[in-house]
Amino acid sequence: MSFAFAAMMGWCGTKWPGWWRWPRPPHPDPEPWWRLVDGLIGVAGGIGAITVFEPLLRDQGLLTTGGVAFFGGLAAATLVESVAGLNKAR
Repeated sequence: MSFAFAAMMGWCGTKWPGWWRWPRPPHPDPEPWWRLVDGLIGVAGGIGAITVFEPLLRDQGLLTTGGVAFFGGLAAATLVESVAGLNKAR
């Protein structure tokens, strides 16, 4: 169950901080598949962060576990987007 929670929080981490900004991107999204790929990367990052930091989180609460998964998903998605951006810059 903790992996499902970590996956959900990791997915949410990929949408932050851009989900609240206005104006929204034009519809239809020029690359709609990237949102799915970005979310799946966030899921992997959230589960990975929970797995790596599991000894530290053993006695912590749900909020701490959610925060670690959230920022794990954010870090993984940002890393992949940065590498993809480097490829586009060439």
